Amino acid sequence: MFERILVAIDGGETTRSTLETACAMADKYQSKLGILYVTKPKAISDDLIREAQIEGILSTPDYSGAIDRFAYYDTVSMREEVRRAESVTRLAGEIADSVLSEAEAYSKGKNVKAVKTFVRSGDVAKAILDVASEADADLIVMGHERRSVLDDLIHRSVAETVDKKAQCPCLVLSQ
Repeated sequence: MFERILVAIDGGETTRSTLETACAMADKYQSKLGILYVTKPKAISDDLIREAQIEGILSTPDYSGAIDRFAYYDTVSMREEVRRAESVTRLAGEIADSVLSEAEAYSKGKNVKAVKTFVRSGDVAKAILDVASEADADLIVMGHERRSVLDDLIHRSVAETVDKKAQCPCLVLSQ
């Protein structure tokens, strides 16, 4: 019935149940499973960067010499911006690798035969739709955290956007 299932995870509270459901379906239908994680660099705060540096998860190279050549810029703020951008990029990659490694190990332990992981950055709904198209997915599985009625009136959720625009069926698991 489903040859290729794409599950979108974010490492949050809905990840485990969403992944469990996708793996159960992939096992039942002997489907290939794609696991997608979309990085959100804007969500990485300075506090998270500092914490990652303290824990030794993140070290940032020093571009001082290269930046100092551009004397017409404010080198101190430019240096800080470059460091922050590099830190955000590296930390987003570390988080994605960690979440996907855990998800891949879990899925292989649940008798899922073929697993492929995807990492994208940017708009989450667009990334899910793009990867679903690229992977020729027959089904998209994703979680959705319930929000307030006012939030639902003002903002369209990622799950709602994907469900409306997807070229294949979507299974949305509400938490």
